[in-house]
Amino acid sequence: MKKLALALVALLAVMVAPTLSAATPESPVIKVTNDNYQTLTAQNALLVVDFWAPWCGPCRAIAPVIEELAQEYNGKVAVGKCNVDENRELTSQFGIRGIPAIFIIKKGKIVDQQVGYDQNVKEILKSKIEKWR
Repeated sequence: MKKLALALVALLAVMVAPTLSAATPESPVIKVTNDNYQTLTAQNALLVVDFWAPWCGPCRAIAPVIEELAQEYNGKVAVGKCNVDENRELTSQFGIRGIPAIFIIKKGKIVDQQVGYDQNVKEILKSKIEKWR
């Protein structure tokens, strides 16, 4: 019964969470889609994309880290999220087989990635970002 209650609370939190759109003053995280990916790679020398889904527990766990990185690198590195359920074409293009999957794209080319959750994910991602900046 406790597991069911926790699952319902998590589902409710996902359902009422605000929809991620373009970067805003409150959140510099960009919504990456099938339609805007090419433009984003053309406009940003370095783009970090988190492929995620609302039903994925590890994706929800990594979400605050992505938000923090977007804040820290605001104006220097573009940080975005791509919902795999809504952007199947882009998900297929990247060959996503497991989420969360974070890709670092430099000048339109994938240069690094991090798949899955790790308790040191923020430090790992910062190291990868700095390597390619």
